[in-house]
Amino acid sequence: MIELHSSTHRVFVTAVVFIVLTSTVITLRIVALIKARQFSYLSDGLCFISFLLFCAYAGVMLHYVFDIARSDPFMPTSPPNLIEFLKILYVEQVIFTFSISIVKLSILSFYWSLFGVEKRMKVAILSITTGCILWWIIFTFLAAFRCRPPTNAWKPAAPPGSCTPAPDIFLPLESTNLVLDILVLCIPVFTIGKLNLSTKKKISVLGIFLVGVSVCVASVARIVGIAKNDHAGMFFWSCMQLGLAIVCSCLPLLGALLKHKRKLSSFPRSSEYNSFRSRTGHTSAFRITENTSRAADGPWVDSVELQGKYATQISAGSDEIHVAEYWLEPLPPNNIRVKKEISVDQC
Repeated sequence: MIELHSSTHRVFVTAVVFIVLTSTVITLRIVALIKARQFSYLSDGLCFISFLLFCAYAGVMLHYVFDIARSDPFMPTSPPNLIEFLKILYVEQVIFTFSISIVKLSILSFYWSLFGVEKRMKVAILSITTGCILWWIIFTFLAAFRCRPPTNAWKPAAPPGSCTPAPDIFLPLESTNLVLDILVLCIPVFTIGKLNLSTKKKISVLGIFLVGVSVCVASVARIVGIAKNDHAGMFFWSCMQLGLAIVCSCLPLLGALLKHKRKLSSFPRSSEYNSFRSRTGHTSAFRITENTSRAADGPWVDSVELQGKYATQISAGSDEIHVAEYWLEPLPPNNIRVKKEISVDQC
């Protein structure tokens, strides 16, 4: 059994833990999507791509730990190992910019489906999305072409002046990444505060979104690692940052696994039902009224929400109520359910 150096062991444990954690969360997300019978090609697709990139990032790291570093310190000193390390450092930085950008875009597309009704929220989400895409393009280019030619990035004896110093690229990279993380976190904070929810529910919903604060903490720690030229710390916090970002992107969607169907087997009769309806309210309903003296309420069809489910109740102007139950399919992103009122006159 290989006994890893302490700095290398920390990186190894982090990679394994977050591979397991992200795999579990992604699996739960898939189960939740199947249960809800709803899939967003943009939000969910981007999240899965980011997960695959993270697995590639962690896989390259594990390859370095076991095939190159082993019991040596994380930063090698022998020329062959140093060249391999610099190649891995080059590849990992490019993968990092791709993965962290894609997971942000996944979260923003999810926000669009939730909060993209209000004009100001649309502008905010589109502005931050534009910033993320520009960040992705600019820093991927800078990371890939920091040296001229790029192969000098893994040459210990590269000619002086052929490479831009790493901190000059990666400190601005991570600092602006932190700013984008904070902006992404602000969207649900401002939006949920305006919703007609109890304080307890607002706190619980915000708590799910604000788990993303942990990503900001990892980003700050990564900035410190870059400033100190601590490569083991950079890999450690980069792996944690990517893993936490993927976990945070999945958490709001896992609520479907906790919901239980409550079947609406019967409804109260007319006056009782009106009382019930005044307590619960309704969404997406339509009513048909008949102008007859025989029944003040007339025949009507209404759909009522109970525990997030809907049922249709039909009355034909008598005390007898007929109930037809059905479950509404979840709405696709950006769609709305329309309330209609239709009057029917008898000749």
